Amino acid sequence: MSAFSSRFSSTLLSFLVLLTASHFLSTQEYGLYVFLFSIGSALGLIAVLGQQILVVKRYERNEGVGHRLNQALVGVNARWLALGCGLLVVAAVVFFVLADRLPEPYRHLWVALAFGAVFAISEYLQNYFRIHGQINLSLVPREIIWRGASVLCIAAAGIVGFRADGEVVMAIVTMLLGATTLYQSVAFIRGEGWGWLARHDDVPRETRKIWRRESLYFIANNVLNSSSAYLETILIGAVLGLDKAGFYFVALRIAMLLILPVAAIDTVGIPMIAARFQKSDNAGAQLLIGRLSFASFCISLLGAAVLAMVAPFVLSLFNADFAQHADVLTALCVLSVSQAFFGPGSWLLMIGGGERFFLIARAVIFVFYLGLLYGLAQIGGLMGIAIASLIMTLATNLAAWHWIKRKYAIDNMATAFFRPFVFTGSARSAPAHPPPDDQSTGPAAKTIAH
Repeated sequence: MSAFSSRFSSTLLSFLVLLTASHFLSTQEYGLYVFLFSIGSALGLIAVLGQQILVVKRYERNEGVGHRLNQALVGVNARWLALGCGLLVVAAVVFFVLADRLPEPYRHLWVALAFGAVFAISEYLQNYFRIHGQINLSLVPREIIWRGASVLCIAAAGIVGFRADGEVVMAIVTMLLGATTLYQSVAFIRGEGWGWLARHDDVPRETRKIWRRESLYFIANNVLNSSSAYLETILIGAVLGLDKAGFYFVALRIAMLLILPVAAIDTVGIPMIAARFQKSDNAGAQLLIGRLSFASFCISLLGAAVLAMVAPFVLSLFNADFAQHADVLTALCVLSVSQAFFGPGSWLLMIGGGERFFLIARAVIFVFYLGLLYGLAQIGGLMGIAIASLIMTLATNLAAWHWIKRKYAIDNMATAFFRPFVFTGSARSAPAHPPPDDQSTGPAAKTIAH
């Protein structure tokens, strides 16, 4: 319940951040803020270098924080994070020094790079606390406190007459995220200690090699995740104009309200599902997945029906000109509902040993998506971009569904709720096939992951 309430509050506060910024910034400056935020978020998801997934997959939940394998894993996570964040910090310094020589809007990229570095650390810590069952510590700092403080600070700056622009607002949210991430970091050190700094040699070389290989797969998948999540907004801002980027980002964020149930599943359900896979309990995993996917789909479908009716009004709250594109918001709502229909499919595939398959499948789909994005954008503008995104989402989820069903005889679609016994029986008669590296890494290799 705390996970769902935190996710709901987070989505609501994210909505309020955008709404507040839209009232205190001009359309162009608002588009700049959205452009920078999209770039920073995309880079942050990449700079975590897959460690947020690796820790969910490989952390031995039954052993505790002092276990040598867990501490060695955290040490590996820290080194990868230092590399990713270090590169972003160096790039931020370079862009800051060269800012006066760069054209608009690229002269402001330094703040997006700085935000990305902080966001990467926050993303890892959120998943680290999640696997320990510390949902409040995982979600509240970033999802509630950071967003709530951003609303208050942006509004306060506007009310007192401070001359804010897109770069200033981006700097405000970056500093606030840094403060909440620092709080999480202190809690992490108190719980985990410093032992992980000296645990590098406490695990076999073969295990470290497996972790490295998986990290590379996760990195590649994160690049595709980031591209699919933010590419449209970034391209719209760079090609069609910052004002259109501002609208599309708002519409996408409103539609993301419908994925709230899926976010709650990712937070609470994935560790529960992973625990069942560690025990090779495919039957229990199928029952749990079917129920969660069906519940998320029903809630999202109901929300989409309501949102489609009030789309022009909701968009006009941000900018009166946005209401003319209400049909684009409706298309994005269909995208969100389709995502909810497949539940935690991509997570299941990632922690189930399918990261290589998913990487290849998504890379192929992404190539076709780029061509589709260009063609449909030429034909239908913003609506064409939304339809291209919908097609890519469906193709990606179908690829994940196919692998999960073939590998584990598990159906992650919402419709599985009505026929669990078909797949449950199959799971009982055919035990889970662990990933190829199972023999060298023990029970952790049997876990399955978004």
